[in-house]
Amino acid sequence: MRRIAERAIFLAFSIFVAFWGWSCSSGGGGQAGSMGYSGAGSGGGASSVGTGATPDSPDPLMDFTGIWKGRSVSSMNAASAKITFSVKRVGNQLKGDYRCAPGNAICRNNLQRGWLSGQVNARGFRVSMEDTSWCMFFMDDFYPPKADGEYTCYMNGGIADQGTFKLKGPPTGEDAPATP
Repeated sequence: MRRIAERAIFLAFSIFVAFWGWSCSSGGGGQAGSMGYSGAGSGGGASSVGTGATPDSPDPLMDFTGIWKGRSVSSMNAASAKITFSVKRVGNQLKGDYRCAPGNAICRNNLQRGWLSGQVNARGFRVSMEDTSWCMFFMDDFYPPKADGEYTCYMNGGIADQGTFKLKGPPTGEDAPATP
């Protein structure tokens, strides 16, 4: 009798593990729109990255060039700072400068300068700081000339800060002022 109970528990556990594995490998049990994906026929909305880009777009940050200014807000201490990215595209690489100016608090570790690097085929980019710390910025929404997302900064092997940001970039062709 005890052996039958052990087999029943083992069978139930095996079914649970199999279902859990299927659920994780299929993006949440086949739920359309999970993890921000709205594939063809899922009834989801439009993509949240790029100009006419889809989540499968090969180059979601193709239009992330020029001067982008905005504000970051830390979710750890509500510190707000003014941020600026000066971005150039070199092939499929993004390179540029990062600047920070105090908002309601000084910039993290009083660092006001960093260097941006990334690729146009990614949704995020890295900013390396003068004190060897670094931050990852991920675009949640990217509709030039506006963008917003989340960032996480790391130092000495741990998270130093994280929060959100909003940016406004150079005018797109549609938003550019008419020239006489």
